[in-house]
Amino acid sequence: MKEILQFYAENGLNEIISEKPQIKRPQNYLRQKKEVFIRPVFSTSEAISSLAKKSQMNNSQFLSLDEITSQAKQLAFDAKNLFELRQAVENFDGCNLKKMATNTVFCDGNSDAEVMVVGEAPGNNEDLQGIPFCGDSGKLLDEMFRAIGLTRESFYITNVIFWRPPGNRRPSDEELAICRPFVERHIQLVNPKVLVLVGATAMSAVLGINDPVSKIRGQFMDFSPQFLPNPIKTFTIFHPSYLLRQPFKKKVAWQDMLALEKFLI
Repeated sequence: MKEILQFYAENGLNEIISEKPQIKRPQNYLRQKKEVFIRPVFSTSEAISSLAKKSQMNNSQFLSLDEITSQAKQLAFDAKNLFELRQAVENFDGCNLKKMATNTVFCDGNSDAEVMVVGEAPGNNEDLQGIPFCGDSGKLLDEMFRAIGLTRESFYITNVIFWRPPGNRRPSDEELAICRPFVERHIQLVNPKVLVLVGATAMSAVLGINDPVSKIRGQFMDFSPQFLPNPIKTFTIFHPSYLLRQPFKKKVAWQDMLALEKFLI
């Protein structure tokens, strides 16, 4: 559009006198009718200037990934407790996933528990209800923990992403980076005895490990981020959705839950 207007201006077509086409009249028409001056609606130069101003406004509203993550870090740092952190996440508009989500899915369970469970991202059921792991995967996860004597009254659960990605796709690296300050502050405020990471995405987001879960599962690893004064034990398990697709892996998952139970005794 700007290029077209520039072309008009360079060729002397610098005024628009009407929004409607002008009909050619007989030569003696002005003798019969009183001459009327039609004021131009706007000039081409004005239109170009207007487009430039709009472009500047759009550029000023655009923030880089570093700027967005810096905002998230400041908001997360300012949260003195879980209630304030939840409010900060719910009011944060830096992640585009929020625009398409029904609810912000922050947490469930007991924040005073020794076990903090961290999953990937909300699915359809979680998005509708605003609760992490409340669909089929959530039911299986509850059964897994119930088998070692734990319920949602005795563990705390959240995700590395607080809004549902469209089509339940894996969160992008940018989305994970934007949410990471809130996740880190979340872990810091809960300060559990053990951090149970559910699935490859949660493991990668928290530990920075991109190996298959099958290689890392069953191991207690020290997690020593800068935001924690002391190391915290982490334990990675298969995601329930994976177990629903690969039920023969449930035997291995059961062994992992027994190892977790032994650690907590």
